[in-house]
Amino acid sequence: MKLTNYFFICIFSLSVFMNAQEIKPNQTLDSGTIENQFDYVIKKSYSYKEYKNIKLDWLNRLKKAVNDSLNINRKELADLKVALDSKNTEINTLTTSLETSKKNVAQLNLEKTSINFFGTLVSKPLYNTILWSIIGALLALLIVFIIRFSRSNSITKTTNDKFDELESEYENHKHNSLEREQQLRRKLQDKINKQQRKGK
Repeated sequence: MKLTNYFFICIFSLSVFMNAQEIKPNQTLDSGTIENQFDYVIKKSYSYKEYKNIKLDWLNRLKKAVNDSLNINRKELADLKVALDSKNTEINTLTTSLETSKKNVAQLNLEKTSINFFGTLVSKPLYNTILWSIIGALLALLIVFIIRFSRSNSITKTTNDKFDELESEYENHKHNSLEREQQLRRKLQDKINKQQRKGK
């Protein structure tokens, strides 16, 4: 029995000694990554058959380290989520601002290449076409009016000349008629006078 206990003690001491050789000299349970701490606990714990006997204090310290790491990771994840939400909000704001800017630029380009014509934006080429069409129509109307006025004026002048001529002829006719009437009266008076002389 003593020999068996002595044998187990030797094997345990030898395994602890060998595990101590594999672990880095500066490594402790409270330093390094979680994986290193797990490795430390596994290597430092003693084996019995296929089981590992681990000190309860080590398990509690390891649990605390894991919880601390998880809390740090959760906090970092929450911070990253907040930062991501902030970036998404900023991206949405910038996208909205960009769309607004694009609309403003399009409106400015439209205003730059257009002219306000009776409250409606019309492109400059179309405005020029409308303007020159109106000017052309007004010139055509002016030319038609001048031609009609000239014709009317010519007709009026010709009519006035004819009227003057007719009036002159009428005056001549009237004068001639008056003279003939006077002559006829004289003749009549002369005949009356002759008749009266003969009757005496």
